[in-house]
Amino acid sequence: MIRAFIESLLGEFGRAVYFFYQENSLFINGFIILYGLCVFFAHRSFYAAYEEIKKELKIENDKVIGKEKLTTLIQNTEFQWDLLKTKYWFPCIAIPGKIALHCKTKATLQKIFSPNNLLILLTGKVQDKHDSNL
Repeated sequence: MIRAFIESLLGEFGRAVYFFYQENSLFINGFIILYGLCVFFAHRSFYAAYEEIKKELKIENDKVIGKEKLTTLIQNTEFQWDLLKTKYWFPCIAIPGKIALHCKTKATLQKIFSPNNLLILLTGKVQDKHDSNL
């Protein structure tokens, strides 16, 4: 009774989509779970690269550094992008809070960890949303 009522509310196109989902729910749900797992591993890849950058900058977690000194430190450091690519086994990277996956290439890492983005990540303060590519 309830199913017939819901199907009548969906309309002709909605019923077609509903029946398609019922027939293929295993594959659809499996794809969603697989994508979610990939996003999880890509976020772990981001954090592994971020921790390696902090090691290269010789920044400790509890140490407070001024913004000017941090900017100078970031600009004077030559990052080993190839080492960052291999720091975690997963081939993709995703920015925390986002679900878009990016291939972990040198250009992608340089864009994600640009000097402006690194300054924001390391200080924990977002000054202006237009300044950041995050």
